[in-house]
Amino acid sequence: MWVFEAKQHAYDIGGVMVGGQPGEFPTALCASIFYMGDKLILDEMAGEFDKDKAYEVVQTMRDTCAKAGVPLIIDMIGGSTKAMANYVEWIAPTGLPYFIDGTTPAVRMAGARKAVELGIGDRCLFNSIGPETKQREIDEVRELGLKTCIVMTHNAKVPTFKGKFDIADECLEKASEAGFTQFIFDTAVLDLVEPGPCSKTIWLLKDKYGYPAGCSPTHMVMDRWHFGSKKFGNLGYTCTKTSLATSTIMMGADFFMYGIKQLEIVPSMAMVDSVIAYTQRQQKIRSKLKVTPLSQLMKQEW
Repeated sequence: MWVFEAKQHAYDIGGVMVGGQPGEFPTALCASIFYMGDKLILDEMAGEFDKDKAYEVVQTMRDTCAKAGVPLIIDMIGGSTKAMANYVEWIAPTGLPYFIDGTTPAVRMAGARKAVELGIGDRCLFNSIGPETKQREIDEVRELGLKTCIVMTHNAKVPTFKGKFDIADECLEKASEAGFTQFIFDTAVLDLVEPGPCSKTIWLLKDKYGYPAGCSPTHMVMDRWHFGSKKFGNLGYTCTKTSLATSTIMMGADFFMYGIKQLEIVPSMAMVDSVIAYTQRQQKIRSKLKVTPLSQLMKQEW
């Protein structure tokens, strides 16, 4: 397992630790909700959704994560300003950290303003600042004083792991100008085969900068490999998504995003995290938490 050269940063975001050397803190599961096609959404433009059912979905994932010792963050994807603001208001009583993951600058700002208004900005991960972020958004978000930012290393001109790595300085400069002080890299999976190069980028970024890093490795299976279930059956299809997710952990990922209704990812992720944590003990790196996937998965009774 890896021991990165750079000093590794770890952030407390709403009670969830993200970052550090592999084995110090469990990999955070960032469960996506309100994505395109999510049946919880009733009218996205009007900001209407099934609040009670959404709470049930989150609680089911929360209970599953607790069994496995896996930290949970909710990735809320908003397609309108009204929806994003309503999602932030909805997440407030859960106490969970959350992504403001808006599809446009206006949507992201609506969520960010609501977070500050409700006094829950410390639990917020602003998603995201990248090479295409305009000065207007940088200026507007700076006024809000949010701490934690997703730094998106998407390089449209050079879509390789080197291309993603080479724009990191530019992206960090923009994020810093926007007032953020806690930086978390997302290496931008945009195609079915990209979890490989994106995982390589995670390793490079953590080794140089020490900031937490991760990606969303499985959504492209659903978007680009929709025939997989017909070819290999539902079990083969599900295992493929799970394998992609857990493989990123082996490259040092501190988080990854995954659909909130896909509970099978949790024990799979926890088992790989346990393997890493046990190996790291032999390199004198130990967990900084008492409850971990390694401790939870070894319990025979619940």
